[in-house]
Amino acid sequence: MKRLAFIVLLATALVAAGCFNRNAGKEKEAIDNAQKLPGDKMIYGLACDGCTDSVIVFLPNEGGDPVTYNIVSAMGKKQVFGHPEVGDWVGLMLNPKDSTEALMVIDLDQLKGTWTYQVMPVIRELATKSEGQIKAELTDSMRALLFVPREYGFTLKRHHAASSVGMVYKGNSLTTETLVEYPPVPNYTGWVTWNGKLILTRDTVDYSTKKRIAKDKIRRDTMEFVFMQDDSLVLRQYGKNTSYHRQVSAMQANKKAQEAVSKQAAMDTIRK
Repeated sequence: MKRLAFIVLLATALVAAGCFNRNAGKEKEAIDNAQKLPGDKMIYGLACDGCTDSVIVFLPNEGGDPVTYNIVSAMGKKQVFGHPEVGDWVGLMLNPKDSTEALMVIDLDQLKGTWTYQVMPVIRELATKSEGQIKAELTDSMRALLFVPREYGFTLKRHHAASSVGMVYKGNSLTTETLVEYPPVPNYTGWVTWNGKLILTRDTVDYSTKKRIAKDKIRRDTMEFVFMQDDSLVLRQYGKNTSYHRQVSAMQANKKAQEAVSKQAAMDTIRK
């Protein structure tokens, strides 16, 4: 009996081990059901050993034995986002008419990280000069300093925390006194997935009053997944696709832009 009990325990341990990446450097923490948004039909858990281009072996958050889902159709329709590895935290949308088929797979561990896209500035409106006059005064070297692309985007972290990418500082304050201006940077604070979509939560505090914003007043950006593989991510919002690329870190993303800002101060005299 002792030998049989040992064999059972060993088999259970091996099954569980097959659902955790042996690379300790990667973050592997699944959420629990309490953190799901109301109405979210996605199921969450870990990818287990045995995942291929035709099936995903999945250990649900609720526990129990791993379940194998067919993803042939999802692969054909490009609804597998990322490449699930053993131990990755994943979200699945199941076929309501076939409980053995996953219509969408999102590798949430591979979604984590810093994603950005480039934006260019435009000439700022001035009371003393028109846009044409300002452009006429700009030399090629001035243009090179002023029209520096910046990286906008977000960093998705553990425990559904998020932060924005795009802020560039001049000294101890944000850059506002320049000839050019960039689009406002949305301040993201959190993220979740909901029914196969990515939802980014904006500020939850009104910094002018230092009070919490009512839950029904908090802004949330909902984006659809179009593509995700390796260092490329494409999201659709309001019918427009935005292509993101992965960055090493938010700080590195705008390193060149930050360096350019320090040189732009010498050009303030153009505005006078």
